[in-house]
Amino acid sequence: MKYISKNFQFPSKMSDLLQCVEELPMEPVLSELSLKAFRGGNQLPIWDIAEKDFQMQKEELVVPLLLQNWAQNDPRDLLLRLGSKQICVNRLRFMCYSKYAMEHLKGGQRELVLPEDRVPPEGLVRTCKWMNDPVAKLERSFIMQVLATALYLEIEPLIKQVWFCLDMVEEFSEDQAFGVSYEAHQLGNMVPMLGLDTTMLHRIQRFFLTLVASVEFVELPLRHVRCLLSSENVAVNSEKEIFYSAVRWLTHDWTARAQHTATIMETVHLMLMPREFIIELQSPSTESAPSCIIQQNEFQQLIYEAYSSHTLMIFNDGSKLFEQLYDIFKIEQPVPRPFICHDLCPYHRAKPDDPEKDFTYDDFLRYLGIIQASGPSNWKTLTVQQNSRSFKVPKEESLPSSESVSLQN
Repeated sequence: MKYISKNFQFPSKMSDLLQCVEELPMEPVLSELSLKAFRGGNQLPIWDIAEKDFQMQKEELVVPLLLQNWAQNDPRDLLLRLGSKQICVNRLRFMCYSKYAMEHLKGGQRELVLPEDRVPPEGLVRTCKWMNDPVAKLERSFIMQVLATALYLEIEPLIKQVWFCLDMVEEFSEDQAFGVSYEAHQLGNMVPMLGLDTTMLHRIQRFFLTLVASVEFVELPLRHVRCLLSSENVAVNSEKEIFYSAVRWLTHDWTARAQHTATIMETVHLMLMPREFIIELQSPSTESAPSCIIQQNEFQQLIYEAYSSHTLMIFNDGSKLFEQLYDIFKIEQPVPRPFICHDLCPYHRAKPDDPEKDFTYDDFLRYLGIIQASGPSNWKTLTVQQNSRSFKVPKEESLPSSESVSLQN
């Protein structure tokens, strides 16, 4: 830098000042260079510090924050359409529970249309409610509709919870078991499980005659009636009550059901009925049963076989000859049904070993009228006598596992 000399004189005029400035040397020109182009400018300095010291933990994890934000907002950002019914649910929660939703909801899809022939409306409502509160207890009402919905949407936790409830034989009352069977039949292909409806019917014991007194019994399909009448669990006072129950179902719509007479009567343990009653049924003019049934040739053949078997049973002395006769004619002695005595029934005997009282079909219908008047829960006062067989579920009618149910769907 040049210093001002002692002999320097300041200019007195502006023109003289400008002349002095022009005579000053220019500043060196600096090239325009970006930081990226600096030599080594894009590299961090290498310090002698261990790398692990740079691994700093986040103050809060992302997942808890996400869950907290989700719980506080809970947006209903997915629309479920079932016919004219619409339900808004949380899309993320729905996808977490439903494998079906996980597969069918693509990208930012915000609407899902469900088939009306596979998903019942009430079942969808209750299933969505369950997803919001999965620890809530399931109600018995509409439980089959919930199961149908859970099966279609592939909600495994809900399927297992419903199945756990259905598998509780001791906690599941007989009338509730029938309700499940009836509802499963009404839903049809919405519950793609063979045997659930009939399995529940095998749980009926003391409730049987109350069911026979109802309109639901005469509206049952052939398969369900056969299942009930052939069950070794239904409790009655006499095998004649099973016979008259079969008569009640057949005569309710005789024109359509006449062809099923033999199929239905095969489920009755005819040889366990009183000998005198069997003989009466062989007469076409008897008042023991409607003539339309007695006059059928197939029915008379069953009565003849029952009479022959009953005769062999009476005279059976346990000898080898009778064993051979049983084998030749393929006779199997049926086990008596569980025994009950209803104090409101005029013809009921007090003990299974007491002589059976004679009663007609009209007497049986009058007793059903008494049951109707006593209320739907009166059957709970009945007691199966100790010498009767305890409850038994046939092996072929046992409930399938929840895993197999999911595979069937």
